[in-house]
Parts: sequence; structure tokens; C-alpha cells
Amino acid sequence: MAFLPGQDANAQQKSSQTRMLAELDRAVDRGNPDDERRISDFAIANPNDAKALELLARFRLRQGRLAESKALFQRVLKLDPGSTIAKINSGHISVMLGQKEEAAQILISINNAGSLAPPLRLDLATALLLAGESQRSLELAQTLPVNIKNSTALPLLGTLYLVSGQPAQFTGLIPLMKKATITDASLAIACADVLRNAGQYKEAIAVLSSVRNLQTEPRVLISLSRLETLTRDFAHAREHLKRASTLEPDSAGVLSAQAFLESSNGDLAAAFKSISRARELAPNSTGVLADFVVVAMRYNKPALAADAAKTLSTLDPSNAEYRYLYGAASLQNGDLDTAQELLEGYVKERPLDSKGCLALGMTYAGRPGQIDKARQQLSHCIDIDPSNVEVKYQLALSYKSQGENKQAIALLESTLQQDANNPLAMRDLGTLYFETGEAPKARPLLERAVELNSNDADTHFQLARVYSQLGESELAKKQQEIFRQLRGPWGKTSQ
Repeated sequence: MAFLPGQDANAQQKSSQTRMLAELDRAVDRGNPDDERRISDFAIANPNDAKALELLARFRLRQGRLAESKALFQRVLKLDPGSTIAKINSGHISVMLGQKEEAAQILISINNAGSLAPPLRLDLATALLLAGESQRSLELAQTLPVNIKNSTALPLLGTLYLVSGQPAQFTGLIPLMKKATITDASLAIACADVLRNAGQYKEAIAVLSSVRNLQTEPRVLISLSRLETLTRDFAHAREHLKRASTLEPDSAGVLSAQAFLESSNGDLAAAFKSISRARELAPNSTGVLADFVVVAMRYNKPALAADAAKTLSTLDPSNAEYRYLYGAASLQNGDLDTAQELLEGYVKERPLDSKGCLALGMTYAGRPGQIDKARQQLSHCIDIDPSNVEVKYQLALSYKSQGENKQAIALLESTLQQDANNPLAMRDLGTLYFETGEAPKARPLLERAVELNSNDADTHFQLARVYSQLGESELAKKQQEIFRQLRGPWGKTSQ
């Protein structure tokens, strides 16, 4: 049967378009300005081509232009209601916008998920987990081929086993992670993140250290340095950061990790300088912003911390940890309305998270008329984690603020039994001993607190009071002078 000339031309045009779409598909991953122009021009010239629109939607998603990307994927689904790629990416975008219920509905609507090609099945299982559908995600992930489950799916499976409370299955993945990541730096970082979240720092370090081209992989070196900082192996952390800095001079990632190291080592001024530079280089990096919030809070820059946390939460509203940081920074900044709203939401989502519980209790304690609510919350925090000495300390302060000294003293004594070198607990317990007529008991506590934290003005003030009552006038004058130097002429004490 002979083809008419017009049919032959149509076939050639279709073949040419197919080749163009394949080339533009590869261009999405490159993501350079020329590729953006070519993809955009092709989509405009072919407004009813679902594949062309899908490519542009994916490109916009890579750029973080979520609203545009979502609208384009919706257009794709009108042209091709069965587009699995469009549904998966739409689900991802809804999660990123904090719309988990909408994301779950979109993803659950995908038919025959178990028959999808393995890469799409893995993408869908990942999206389901992010949308809060962990059981569906696990069931789908278990249908993946063995070679996928033993390689690219390892981070997902590890997270799913943690979420579903299957420690034995999680432990069984660790040897597979060590084997699969030797030649894959990106997979090594992803597996190490999962291990870190499980508190398996030693295993995470082993995974990263075994990467074959470690010394030429700055991202691996940065991740390794962070883990070594967590284990207080500062020497190796510095060594790996120095190598990463050689590979990527003035890199936001290196500077952010440097700030984490310096902050962990107590050099807050240097940490704040490093993280501020990192933020200049990468103002919309969520990782850099998260580090900035933590360092700024520790460096007593609450307004800057709260501002960065607000930006962070806006960039990724679905991330519960970022909402916690915004709530904690707002608490330190005195914005208790914002802190309470965010932390109540966080605690509702993560009821067994001790740090969120503590921050909410401290928020209640700072609000008029909510002291009973604060105590109830802080007592609940102790039930969640009896080893959390900060909770016990804050509960003690709630009693101290109301003049209920007996309860406060008992809690502070218990705090110091768990954390014998806590200078703030020593200061407050010494103060209460003094105020209840036991100056001799107060003296050694306050002297030790000064040794541990010589820059706390209130401790020097309280010690001056003790010395004065004990007749040590010269020592009292010395402590008063130190207090004035630290606090300044207009400073106030906690008295």
C-alpha cells in the first residue's frame, strides 16, 4: 500500500517532534537558560501537546516556581487525564505547599500503581510518604524489583521502616547501604541522612567514608563533617571541611557546615559570621536558612532568627521542622502569639517530640494567666522524655516565678543530679537557697556556676549578695564590679 505525500510529511513531522521532545526531556535536567528558552518556545508553539507542557512544568518545578508548575501540570491533566508523571509531580507540589490532603487525593487516584515502571513506582512511593500515606508507600515500595530495593530505594525503605516502627528491618538495610553507596555519592548522602535521623551516627559516617571518590566529592565531605561534628570529632570535621573548601572555595554549603562546627565548638561569633556569609551566597537555600536560625538563636539574635525562620517556613511550608524553628525563634523574639500558634500545630502533628513539647511549655509560661497550662505541658514533656533536664529546669522556673520555692528547689536539685555541671540550674538553686536563708549552701553553687559560665552577669550579682551577707565585703565588691561590667549601667538583674 502506497503512502500519499501528505501522509509521509506528517510522519516525518511527527518523528521530528518526537526527537525534539526527547532532547528537551534531557534538557530539563541540565536546567540552563538556553534550555529554558527552548522548552518554553516549544511549549508555546505546541499549546495542546501534553508532553511539551509537562516538560515546561517540570522545568518550572526545578526552578521552585511552584504556582506556575502546578498550573501547567493541571493543564497537562486536562489534555491527558491519565498522565502519571503529572499526577506524581502535582502531588509533590501540593506537599511543598503544605496541602497534604490534596496531595494524597491526587496520588491515590493513580490507577495500577503496581504495574508502573520501577522509576515511576519509586517516585510515587516517595510522594505518598511525603503526603502522609506511609502505609500505601510501604506497600508500593515492597513491589519494586530487588535490584531497585537494594540500591536507589534504600533511603525510602529506611525511612518507611523507621516511620512504621520496624527496627529489625531497618537494621537489615545497613549492610546493603554500605555496599550500594561505594560508587554513588548522591545515594551515600541520602542513606547517611536516614541513618543520622535514626541516631545511627557511626553507621552514617561509615557509609560516607567508604565512598570511593571521597576526596573529590565536596557534598560527601560536607555531610561527613557534619556527622563528625555531631559526634564531637572536631579534628576530622575540620579536616574534611578544609578539603571541601579547596574543591569549592567560598561555597555556601561549606560555610554553613563551618558555622555548624564553630557553633558546636562554642565559637558563636565565628559561627554567626560564617552562616551570614553563607546566607548572602544562597539566600533561598533551606539548609542554609535552617542553620542560620539555629546559630542566630544561640548567638542571641532573636529578631534575625525569627526573620530567617519566617522565610524558611514560607519556602517549605510542609516541613514540620521548619515550622518548629519558626515557633522557637518567635518565642525567643517575644512574639508569643506566633510561637503559640506554630508550636501548638507542631505538637499536634508530633505529639511525642520532646523539643516541641518544651518550647510550647515555655511559650505558655511566658503568657499571663497560663502558668498552670505551662506546668501541665512541661510535666507532660517529662513523661515523654524523663532524661530531658531542660524540661525539668523550665518547670522549676515556672514555680520560682510564682514564689513556690519548695517545689522549685526540689526540681532544681533533681536537675543537677542529672546534669551536675549545669551553670544556670546552679545559679537559680543558689539564689533560692540564699533567699530561703541558707547562704552557706548557696555559696559553693554560685562559685561553681561562675567558673562554668563567667559571662553570666546575674550569677555574679547573686554571688555578690551571698558574699555580702556572709561578711565577705571585698569579694562582694569584686563580684559587683564584674556584674556592672557585664551588664552595663542600664542593665537589670533577674532579681
